[in-house]
Amino acid sequence: MKKNWMLYIALAMMVVGCKKVTVDFTYSPAEPKAGETIRISNQSSAGESWHWTFGDNTTSKTKNPTKVYQKPGKYAITLMVDSAKNKSLTKTIQVYDTVPTFVASEDSILLYHDVRLGANVYNPFGYSVAFQWTLPESAVLLSGELDDPAIVVYFTEQGTSKVQLAITLKDKVYNAEKDLAIHNVKAPAILMRQADKSVMRQRMIDDRLEAVSAGTAEDKALMTDACDSVVVFNGVTFYASQMSQLIPGFAEMDIQHMQMDAMAQKWYVATADGLFVANMDGSDIVSVDATATGAVYVDAARNRVYWANTTGVYAMPLVKSKNNQFTTTPIQYNNLNTIDLITVNNTLQ
Repeated sequence: MKKNWMLYIALAMMVVGCKKVTVDFTYSPAEPKAGETIRISNQSSAGESWHWTFGDNTTSKTKNPTKVYQKPGKYAITLMVDSAKNKSLTKTIQVYDTVPTFVASEDSILLYHDVRLGANVYNPFGYSVAFQWTLPESAVLLSGELDDPAIVVYFTEQGTSKVQLAITLKDKVYNAEKDLAIHNVKAPAILMRQADKSVMRQRMIDDRLEAVSAGTAEDKALMTDACDSVVVFNGVTFYASQMSQLIPGFAEMDIQHMQMDAMAQKWYVATADGLFVANMDGSDIVSVDATATGAVYVDAARNRVYWANTTGVYAMPLVKSKNNQFTTTPIQYNNLNTIDLITVNNTLQ
């Protein structure tokens, strides 16, 4: 009989030990301000130890802690029960400024990268509120309107950019102003040689284009070695001037510039009649740009072909179809109209 009682006790302990712990917490007030005490109530169903992180590099092991945030913004509060990762819960809390202002989604804003700017307005009584953003010339509006509470932009110049937001809350106007630090990023650059032999560069940052600037010493050295009239493939040297003799499909074409897409087995050739794409045997010749003036470069790393015409430098994805038909619209990179050679500097600068 004694053994049976011991068995019942062991089973009961197992049942208790397997009981699922529900992790939850609430906080008050629902719309706290910076500097205001927030009372956090632990609503977990069980547990013997608690570990809180508050999203600002502070922690607590108190069951029902209080918290004061010194700065407005969004913070992630996480509760972990009994040091078990599977017994944890995270909630995001919005802390408002005592005076209406705005916040950026990124602490470190990078050149040509998206950043969300959002109004931070403490408005528990539901007063009427209106917004008006003022952006510098270097800011490009991607999403939202200038009278929206939040917008998405990117900046085209590094350094300090001043952003302003006028917030009308009920019948009072608050003017928020911040100097945002825009940090440079490293990126590859397309290099272009002009007719006077000067070299220009244009960085490509996540498919966004920086303004054209003068090439560096490294750019000029790379351009000295660049060529779009000779290609070596499978031990065979192809000269632009001999293409009409080497490849039957090009027999009637006076090719002056050329590049090869070895992966897709395509030629990009330029003649007096423009830029064309064709298969390796010269079949399925399709016009890419009838106004192209010669310079061409295939960038397999970024899946792009670049070329020049009388209005500027253009690019589009490399053609992949067997018959060389394409539907993509070329993108104009700049308005440099005397380019006679193009290449890419893949060194991140």
